[in-house]
Formats: sequence, C-alpha cells, structure tokens
Amino acid sequence: MTGAVDQSQSGSVLPNLPAQLAMRTAWACWLVLLVLPFLFFIYVLWTLMGAEENIGSAIHSGQGWFLTSMIYLIVAVPLSFFGRSWLFKAYWTGKPVEPRKYLVGMLTMWLTLEFGGLFALAGCLVDHKLLPNLLPALVAFMFFTTLWPSGRAMTRTTGNSEDAQVYEEPR
Repeated sequence: MTGAVDQSQSGSVLPNLPAQLAMRTAWACWLVLLVLPFLFFIYVLWTLMGAEENIGSAIHSGQGWFLTSMIYLIVAVPLSFFGRSWLFKAYWTGKPVEPRKYLVGMLTMWLTLEFGGLFALAGCLVDHKLLPNLLPALVAFMFFTTLWPSGRAMTRTTGNSEDAQVYEEPR
C-alpha cells in the first residue's frame, strides 16, 4: 500500500510519532516562536524611534486595537488551555499522552499566545506609539515563556491515584 492510503486510514499525518522526535520538534517550534516576537519588537522600536506622534487620530484607534487584542487574549487563551486539556485527557487518568497529541496541544497554546502578542505589537505600529498596545503583548509573551516544552505529560505517568506513595499530582 502507498503512504497516502496509510495516512487516510489512520486519520493522521504522523500516527506513530516517537516521543524524542516530538520533543525535538516542540523545542524547535518553541525557540522559533520565542525569537519571532523579539525580532518584531526590535522592528517596532526601530520604526517608532523617529516617528512623529499624531495624538488626535491615535487615541481612538489605539483604544480599539488595545481592546481587540485584550478581548482576543481573554477569550482565545482559556479556550486553548481547555483544548490542550482535552487532548491531554489520558494524562489526567494516569496514562502518558501520545506524542502527536502532546505536540498538537502545545502548539495550539503557543500559537494562540503568539498571535495575540504579535497582533498587539502590530497595534503599536498602527498607532505609532508603544502604549497601551505593548501591555497585552508583554502579557502574552510572558505566559508563552513559562510554557516551554517539558514533555512530562507524554513521558511520565501520574501513578495510581489510590496509592498516596506513588501518585503524583499532574502539573
């Protein structure tokens, strides 16, 4: 059989992703997603260094962009956490998470935070000023940096929930 037939039968592009490859991929994605906002922030600072501030038109659009980015973060980030929890439901029952589900769950959270932060930084360019749009970007990127890939959910089980000596509370 061909690979295309196998992929359509399994329902996934990577049905048997090894844990080590998933971790390498997760670290590579996380590092790229860590560097991108930094470079974009440097670009925003470089662009705004010599910009004249047009206060009259920037007040209204700045608040709109700020509110839009805050509403996005308030709605989308918890949804991504719930989505990851749904993908990690094996972990909550004491079993390891499949590497493919680990990678998809973490990428969902990371990309949600990344998009929110980059959207807020883009608001700085649109309004020709750093504040207030820099604040949601900082919040998004601070949450992002604390979510580095540990792989703990796919490599380590929580143990038997009935035995206090072996059970470890999921993190």
